[in-house]
Amino acid sequence: MKAMNTNVAGSERIVWHPEVAMQQLISYAVGVWMGRYRLDKPGLHIAHPKPTAEELAPYQYKGQVLQIDDDGIIPLLPHDCPFEDNLERRVVDFVRIAFGTAKLTENLNFMEKSLGMTIERYVDKEFWKDHKRMYQNRPIYWLWSSRKGAFRCITYLHRMAPYTAERIRVKYLLPYIDFLQNRAKDLESRAAQLSTGETRKLSALEKTLDECREYHDRLQVVAEQAIDLDLDDGVIVNHAKFGDVLAKLK
Repeated sequence: MKAMNTNVAGSERIVWHPEVAMQQLISYAVGVWMGRYRLDKPGLHIAHPKPTAEELAPYQYKGQVLQIDDDGIIPLLPHDCPFEDNLERRVVDFVRIAFGTAKLTENLNFMEKSLGMTIERYVDKEFWKDHKRMYQNRPIYWLWSSRKGAFRCITYLHRMAPYTAERIRVKYLLPYIDFLQNRAKDLESRAAQLSTGETRKLSALEKTLDECREYHDRLQVVAEQAIDLDLDDGVIVNHAKFGDVLAKLK
């Protein structure tokens, strides 16, 4: 947590910054779901390639079962997306498991007050920028993003494999395109009765679909290459192998 030492009458006083503390808490939560950390043990857990089934196995914490994300891929999509492992939901689940249900709403409200925005907006607009800055443009979570961010997800560097891009395409991007298409079709079926707001929503959906389809075409090319990583080469070299399907580091 970020602190500042200030001399007060000859002594030092630590000044805490709650917004930074919440940013770091969310970063830790992502690490827990990715398997980098565990709630029941200190230190790093998975910080190496090819974790074993034992390392990825569910574990108990305060009487609840915590299941590490099965593929090391977490979507960063709107609240109403169809994925249970969407980052906003992951953050809420982490707070519930780590701090209990009794004060869940109070804790979430405190987080949002400290961040100065909703958790949904933070993970959508700020999380990866903060993560990239924290790791000085050598992030351990990589952002896969369409041109304007209509589709986005993160992967954990140490859990990436040659099939990661294909898994993103098949498990997340294509189902998300189907989800958006169904929403658009529902609005189109009532075209004559649409309100002004619904008409704008349909137009926005069509633009989002176009962006996701364009991203799909580029992602498929990368997925077919089955790119493997050599972590000894460092983040910059490995990141560059994926071209523009990843968000730029600078």
